Amino acid sequence: AYIKWFAPFPLAPDQHHGLYKLLRSLHGGEKIASIVPLANIVRSVHLILNFGAVVPQGWTSDTVLDNCNTF
Repeated sequence: AYIKWFAPFPLAPDQHHGLYKLLRSLHGGEKIASIVPLANIVRSVHLILNFGAVVPQGWTSDTVLDNCNTF
């Protein structure tokens, strides 16, 4: 499986909605990704986008996970 990595959870959830804000892991400004054997995957995760007040018009269902930086 192709995995895009995120930074560890913050110490506390957001005070307004109780969810943890995730940021992509970067190295030298580049997103970090790995190839991982399926046998090593324990569970999946559902991400909720944090795009601000308005969704950018150029985002599509095919590109939104690559375009959004926080979840």
